Amino acid sequence: GAMHLKISIIVLLSLFVSSLMAEVLTIPEDKNVIQFPAKLGNVTFAHKKHADLGITQCTSCHHKHQPTDTVIRPCHECHKHKVDKADEAAPPKTKTVFHTRCIGCHEYTVASGEQAGPVKKKCKLCHVK
Repeated sequence: GAMHLKISIIVLLSLFVSSLMAEVLTIPEDKNVIQFPAKLGNVTFAHKKHADLGITQCTSCHHKHQPTDTVIRPCHECHKHKVDKADEAAPPKTKTVFHTRCIGCHEYTVASGEQAGPVKKKCKLCHVK
């Protein structure tokens, strides 16, 4: 009856919205997996896997990204390995940003009852030589 029709419409709308979201989260093929070089060992980031989880939007990490942008600037373009401490306007250095963002998101996800990547501050869980 009418209730079945309403449920069908809701399901179709949610599928349509999901397909739009999938389109928004499309990443370039050469960025499916990203290697971040670090002194302790490279960090391999499964970019496509994170995008496919559907739990985040591009702007969660790419905070300067706008929906009309076609190219997202690399993190290191603004976030440097070393920061001039006298420059109060300088963006935080890469180590601070990645540790805060990655571990913070994993902790939040685990606290929500879901599985996530490393939350312990054991370097070798992410850094591999």
